[in-house]
Amino acid sequence: MKKILILTLSFFLFTSCTSDFAEINTNPIDQIKATPEELLPLAIMKGFDGSFEYYYDYYRRIMPWTQTLVPSTGNSSQFMDDGSNMNQRKDIFYGDHGALLTDIIYKIDHMPAEEQKKYVNIKSIAIILKVYYAWYVTDINGSMAYTEAFQARYGGTQTPKYETQEQLYDVFDKQLDDVYTAIQSADPSVQVNPGEKDLFFNGDISKWKRVANSLRLKIASRLMKRNPAKLTSIATQVLSRDEINSTTVSFMLRARRFTEHGNFNPSGMSASKPMVDFMNTSKDPRISIFFQQNDYSQENIDKLVAAGKMKTTMESQRYVGGLVSPNMVSANMSRYYTSAKRLLNGVNYDTISRLQYRIWRPENTSKGIIGTGNAIFPILTYADYSLLKAELAARNLIPGNVKDLYEQGIRASIETYNYIAKEALVDYYKVANDADIIAYLNDSQIKFNPSLALEQIIIQEYLNYFKQPNEVWALIKRTGLPNVSTALKLENPFSEAGVLLIMPRRIVLSTPSKDNLNYQNQKNALDQMKQDPEFGASESDIQGRIWWDKK
Repeated sequence: MKKILILTLSFFLFTSCTSDFAEINTNPIDQIKATPEELLPLAIMKGFDGSFEYYYDYYRRIMPWTQTLVPSTGNSSQFMDDGSNMNQRKDIFYGDHGALLTDIIYKIDHMPAEEQKKYVNIKSIAIILKVYYAWYVTDINGSMAYTEAFQARYGGTQTPKYETQEQLYDVFDKQLDDVYTAIQSADPSVQVNPGEKDLFFNGDISKWKRVANSLRLKIASRLMKRNPAKLTSIATQVLSRDEINSTTVSFMLRARRFTEHGNFNPSGMSASKPMVDFMNTSKDPRISIFFQQNDYSQENIDKLVAAGKMKTTMESQRYVGGLVSPNMVSANMSRYYTSAKRLLNGVNYDTISRLQYRIWRPENTSKGIIGTGNAIFPILTYADYSLLKAELAARNLIPGNVKDLYEQGIRASIETYNYIAKEALVDYYKVANDADIIAYLNDSQIKFNPSLALEQIIIQEYLNYFKQPNEVWALIKRTGLPNVSTALKLENPFSEAGVLLIMPRRIVLSTPSKDNLNYQNQKNALDQMKQDPEFGASESDIQGRIWWDKK
């Protein structure tokens, strides 16, 4: 079991220098006395403690857009038009996370040759993490500074060039390919093992090698519309090497006290009707991990009936999702949102299920008790990888037994969410056992059907990515599924005025300021992106598309 990072670790890592992250980012590297392995846990932490990303990007933008949650009062008519306060990931990358990873790489590259040989594995870990997060940034930003970024502090350029997204994909793939080879070729007998400072795999470099290889396929999958031949070429090599092959190799961060900040708190966010309806019908064993039961237990119903607040004596459905479309919310506000709530003795009883708060923020209070569980941040899990391969095989882009990969992915997803709930100390969730999984796999909507294979796989990807909102968003952009015609039926949301609302495709891109030292490179990059006819009306057009998101 991986060690739990206590946040105070960050304070003793720099006892001989500074704990000011801004200063770390501007000082020459020779003023930082920490070793690469000492820098590693802090670098990791700074990539996953961004609470504003959850508050804005996830809970209030991407998740409502993709219909994986609704606010407790329903969506407003402007919810598909509001992209404000988004793109926290860019600040995280160009702030401490990317800078500290670069510090690790730089320090190792400037060691004597014999010392460098001892740090191949730690350098490889830093490169994998840096590639992953840079890919995550470009996913909604397009062109960005990468190969020349972070160099000013070492006496390098203060005006880093921007690479196009197409160029970045080549860079990322080569770096991950090189890392795989480097790990494989390194002398294991001399390697410095980071041990518990590696918050992912406790220094097990064989797992990092599998992650580097598998991440290549994940990144290449975004090329499906732009360059399917290249996707297949990359996949051919990836499939011939060591891959993520079990839940024990899933690329996930297990962390304690990362989510204490209140902005991680998803209170006030509820289940969506499309998800809950499908999960109820198919008896999905993950439903109690995704969502809380509503307030209508038999005990509460009896209280409300006795008080004259309810007429019925039986309420069969404990998981109920909120309507997505603002015009439906408005039309059904009294029946669905207002009358469905009943106040008794200061307690408001609600029909609609809330999110299962603790899988997002284990510190949330439940029944007066502050949570003490651990947060799990999934990045590329065995479930993700199996379902992605099932999809690519169904499209004849890679070889593979589609049915086996599909069922393997579902099983792994259920097992992973069991683990997430257990670690977060979630209240009142049902642990799915093997019999539950088998029953689910044999449900009429879930049982593999070759004629519906692609739809079935993508619906499972959608559900499995619940804890990875960016991947749900990317999935819909990449495949157009699920939609209003699939078994998991998303809504066509309309405003109260009856105007169809369209899901945004990217964030608002910043307009370069002439006062910025790197103004010309930023302007050139934006001008180049604007040449794409699918870019949109302007950098502010969130219906516009980034390069990989081709129609």
